[in-house]
Amino acid sequence: MIMLNQKKAILIIGPVCSGKGTQAALLSQKFGFFHFMTSKIGQEYIKKRDDEETLKQMEFYKNGALWDPIWTLKMIKEKTKEIFENYSGIIYDGSPRTLYEAEGFYPFLSSLVEKENIKIIEMQTNIEETKKRLEKRLICDKNSTHVFINSEEFKEDTHCPNNDNGVLKKRDLDDPNIFKVRTEEYKNRTAPVLNFLKSKHKVIEINGEQTIEKVFDEILNKLNLA
Repeated sequence: MIMLNQKKAILIIGPVCSGKGTQAALLSQKFGFFHFMTSKIGQEYIKKRDDEETLKQMEFYKNGALWDPIWTLKMIKEKTKEIFENYSGIIYDGSPRTLYEAEGFYPFLSSLVEKENIKIIEMQTNIEETKKRLEKRLICDKNSTHVFINSEEFKEDTHCPNNDNGVLKKRDLDDPNIFKVRTEEYKNRTAPVLNFLKSKHKVIEINGEQTIEKVFDEILNKLNLA
């Protein structure tokens, strides 16, 4: 493959409710990179196709399970090539999610982007902290990158303050039973990804239990992007 000169990629990996999406959105705004939300991109991909293998992935999603790794890797590779045609960088929010994906995606990405321009971030949070966040999280039904904490200012079924005509809701995936499945999926299938990536590349460890602002500052300090 031809190396895409000066293109950049940031991979953010961490447990459910560790702040991956929030930080990816902030980084996207700062650097003008594409925010690659695997769940969102995958759902859009599914809606445009009607083959049996693709349609089966939505059932996995609804139950809190990860998509089939072979299908997911194929989808991410395809979308990555498309996005790099129009953006100087991509921020991957939660990908790769399985060891199979990591073993296929890392060499693929390294063939497109100079290794020094690939940054991998691990969001470190404990299970109790993520549970607290889950109980309070509200998401805009029009744009899932708009995330808020249930409070006097932001309540369920009120209008999204970001002026996108959305309404703040509890996300279906934040159901406690589904959260339990997703947490087990992360422990059993995604945590090994970090071990693999650490054997190939420097991984930046971030304390995800700080305030959003402090987490963002720590990321910027450690990223050292030109």
